[in-house]
Amino acid sequence: MADIAQHIPKQSQTVTAIYAAYKRAGDAEQPRGYLGASIIGHSCDRYLWYCFRACCRPSLNGRKYRLFSTGDHEESRFVADLREIGCTVHEVDPDTGKQFAISDFGGHFSGHLDGCAVGIPEAPKTWHVTEYKTHNAKSFAKLVKEGVKKAKPQHYAQMQVYMHKTGMTRAIYLAVNKDTDELYSERVRYNSEEAKLLMERAERIITATVPPERIAQRADWYECSWCDAKDVCWGSETSSLPVSTISCRQCCHATPTMDGDARWVCEKHKRGLSETDQAKACEDHLVLPGLLTFCEPIDYGKDEDGHDFIEFRDSAWNEWKIGRVDGGFSTKELSTLTPSALVNPTVVGAKRAFGAVATGFCRDDILHRYPESDSRIIWKGRASQLVEVWKETYAEDLSSLIPIAKCDATEYRAAEYEGGRVAIFYPIEKNAEIREGVS
Repeated sequence: MADIAQHIPKQSQTVTAIYAAYKRAGDAEQPRGYLGASIIGHSCDRYLWYCFRACCRPSLNGRKYRLFSTGDHEESRFVADLREIGCTVHEVDPDTGKQFAISDFGGHFSGHLDGCAVGIPEAPKTWHVTEYKTHNAKSFAKLVKEGVKKAKPQHYAQMQVYMHKTGMTRAIYLAVNKDTDELYSERVRYNSEEAKLLMERAERIITATVPPERIAQRADWYECSWCDAKDVCWGSETSSLPVSTISCRQCCHATPTMDGDARWVCEKHKRGLSETDQAKACEDHLVLPGLLTFCEPIDYGKDEDGHDFIEFRDSAWNEWKIGRVDGGFSTKELSTLTPSALVNPTVVGAKRAFGAVATGFCRDDILHRYPESDSRIIWKGRASQLVEVWKETYAEDLSSLIPIAKCDATEYRAAEYEGGRVAIFYPIEKNAEIREGVS
């Protein structure tokens, strides 16, 4: 008897649609324009620098976005719990009606408090910074055993910064086990020395023009293996500049100012850069040399038209330039071309002879977001079988579906569909593949 389980969709269309809606909304949110107090306790300076320079952002599916939303909803419940036991709780600043916020270094370092409270039973007269978090059972058990400083150093650092900037000397950390609804609370004492070091760290990262040192010597180090900045930090075979988006923040001409409102200025064009401007990097964009991990800068200057350039050399002693000069590669080209393509005789010859613009992999590459090592491989086989296998797996006609993203690269074509499903066609081998994102 045939196994009908293989014909039953793994996920209902309703759930797929809900997750897709969360993903659309989550992906549409603009990334923070500042270094956040919520991540200043991260173990890696280099990762923080990449975040501040808009080089990476988490690649999340709809389920993860919904999970974050669940955490947000829990905050109001914690507030109600505290009020129920007689605490006075402020969720927003009474003077502004907005969430309590802290800021420093010209607005480039910022954070938002969950609130503050007085009447905490252990110290009723002391105002506390309030921090609310949700945990799964494993994380919660570790928290109860070790305390917040050891178990969740980023949360601890976040509270130290908030106390430092508000003048409060205590914080209360309230956590819930999402699996059992068990609660945990811990009062955290302000430590001026630790807070000072965190503030110095923030300033150092904001003002640095080169990536800080890595925390490991190998890309397969456990903290590096799942890092959102892994490709830009260690290099990628699919892109010379594997950033999530091209931004003025990655340009030699852009500088964060310290005069407020998290402002950036362009030294090349002598003007300020709004967040919209930063996302529309101009043709004079000259990428910071430290973002190219496979080569070293050996020269820089201007051509006869006043265009800036930087010359690089790779480990094989191949040399090439970036910038608006004869034969130079633009930042957009760096984001689409592999490192080997930069010294490919055909590519280089076309640029020099005809001023051609080189193209290659999609910058928003689907296979970059769904790598084989971190995806569920549903099927591999001949391309002629793809439509049939898709229908057997999902009970849907592939030809009638509208992809939410497409990528036509030299080596393959890929289409992403709702629910984190990807169909891939390899034209040279005439093979195909179906992958799913790991939830």
